[in-house]
Amino acid sequence: MRKFWKTVKIKKKSSNSYEILLDENVLKTPMKKKLTIQNSKIAEEIYKEWNQDKNIIDTDAMIFYGIISTSIDKISNNRTLYVNEILNFIDTDLICYRAEEPDDLVQWQSKNWDPILLKVEKYINNKIDVFKGIMPLKQNTGIKFKITKFLTKFSDLEIIALHKITNITGSIFLSLCIFNNDIIREKVFELSHLDELWQAENWGYEEEASKNREKINIQLNRTMYFLDCLRS
Repeated sequence: MRKFWKTVKIKKKSSNSYEILLDENVLKTPMKKKLTIQNSKIAEEIYKEWNQDKNIIDTDAMIFYGIISTSIDKISNNRTLYVNEILNFIDTDLICYRAEEPDDLVQWQSKNWDPILLKVEKYINNKIDVFKGIMPLKQNTGIKFKITKFLTKFSDLEIIALHKITNITGSIFLSLCIFNNDIIREKVFELSHLDELWQAENWGYEEEASKNREKINIQLNRTMYFLDCLRS
């Protein structure tokens, strides 16, 4: 997106309501609705996303703006759609599909991914199956029901953030550990790119792939930080 504004500022509407002004015009969502923010930290981060000196703005990097916009434009009538898209990862979850060889990769996957599954099994009181190979298989029937029930406690903004993190990581189970603050945040990217990083360690790093991983890592960290701001 080409920058079309000169100034950015935060306008406080009430004790818990903020707007972002671009050249005195209220920032709007992609569907042209006023962007009203009910959290001062999130308002500050959206301000930073728009207050850039660059002439071309990377909208993919506007994580805070994107989540708030989605909550205003889409989530009220589409929460079930977002929940179902998250649940679709249950049968294809990254950390449930394990290599058959070589041994060091098999052991590395088990060492890093098994503790994640054990934590989620405690959340939902249900065994999670692990598969060999890459052909998609079905998890046992109780998991979808129990995770659906588990997600009912999340707010709409949390559901949008969970949806984004699950799509970035390829793992609903890893994402649930993030939401429960039951994982070291600095390890999340490595855990979600374990196979790719193992291959790079053994076969060498490719520059374009490394740049793409860095971009994904930034988006992941921004989304996790959104959760911190939302819950502070």
